[in-house]
Amino acid sequence: MAKNYKDIYESTNVAVSLEQRYYLKQETTRGELIAPTGSDFLYTLAGGSVEFTQPFISSPHRSGRHNNNAIQQKKECSWTIPTYFNIDTTLGSASAAEIDTPVKALWKSLMGNEDLSAGAKYLVSTPSTTFSLMETGDKWARQVRGGFVQSATMNFPGDGEANMEWTGNAKDAIYVGMGKSTVSNDGGNTITLEAGDGSQFLKSTGGYVMIIEADGVTRSADTPDGSPRNITQVVGDVITVDGAVLADADGSGIGAPIYFVYYEPATPVGIDNPVTGLTGTMNVASIGAICARNVTISLGNEHELINYCYGEDSLAGQMFVPGGRFMATVEVEANLDKATFKLFQQLQNFESQSLTLVLGEAAGRRLEVEIPRGIFEVPSVSVPETGSIPVTFSGTAYQTALDAADEISVHFT
Repeated sequence: MAKNYKDIYESTNVAVSLEQRYYLKQETTRGELIAPTGSDFLYTLAGGSVEFTQPFISSPHRSGRHNNNAIQQKKECSWTIPTYFNIDTTLGSASAAEIDTPVKALWKSLMGNEDLSAGAKYLVSTPSTTFSLMETGDKWARQVRGGFVQSATMNFPGDGEANMEWTGNAKDAIYVGMGKSTVSNDGGNTITLEAGDGSQFLKSTGGYVMIIEADGVTRSADTPDGSPRNITQVVGDVITVDGAVLADADGSGIGAPIYFVYYEPATPVGIDNPVTGLTGTMNVASIGAICARNVTISLGNEHELINYCYGEDSLAGQMFVPGGRFMATVEVEANLDKATFKLFQQLQNFESQSLTLVLGEAAGRRLEVEIPRGIFEVPSVSVPETGSIPVTFSGTAYQTALDAADEISVHFT
């Protein structure tokens, strides 16, 4: 069912969280917002959020006991997105189309090295991309630019669904609302909104918008699907947009206004086919397959945020410097038995371990994570009063040789 912006605009309901949708697209130029298409839609789980603030401090000027003024600080923007592992089953052979386009952008931002020759494979290199993240709702939208991944956690529980949580930072976020126009705006590049509606776009300069016809559904020929306009200026209730002169923005007809709203693609498309962990294997080369109660793999970039440029009120330049080591750690919780006791003994001798985790089928539709050289701590063993004895093996991934850059690889096949 097509979204009706007229109904949303006229509704007296409060904004509803279940209307939240995310779109994510790799940017052509770092920090410059790029408009998503329907294929940039990203299936997410509950709990996704964007945190954008511009904190301030009270002026330290002394004027008695009373605060006199506020001093703005740098903008801060971070985000978190939880997802399932969606892998398409219809392709029949390894292809980059097995996972959604925005998921590939997230992996590329995290790992740096992307190989799409047979499925989608990601290796550790130096990340250099950013993306735009658009969160749309019903009465408002948030458009994030200059986004990048700082860390990610892969969770493979033995008694639940496999999932992943992505976290990162961004340059800033632009909030865009909704307005109505009852005049003709053809022949220029400005939209004159109803009195007071301009406040819905007070800080929306740089954001993407579209014009909707009187029925609340049809997109104006001035802003067809995939070609939104960019707000360049907001003065009261008059909004200036970029691009060609408007020719289909007449809202002066009796009972036929136009609606000026945040942009979103008309037909979102995504892969809704989670691989949940009901099929898969956890293998440690020295002891073979084990019954893992839970596996957690944590990946981190440790980027240095460029939030120190003079004259800039947010992240600037290339947004981040890959200044720290890439960290990959793994925790495997398993019951103590003959095989895992052998592993326990090997760890006391500081022997490295090779791990392979497969989520999905042995061949075909699956995710494979390889850690060829993991060095694990000697775990503590606590014996409960009854039942099995769970032991957690915690380790760090290392490359196998100088410049091998193979501490971890992630392969969708």
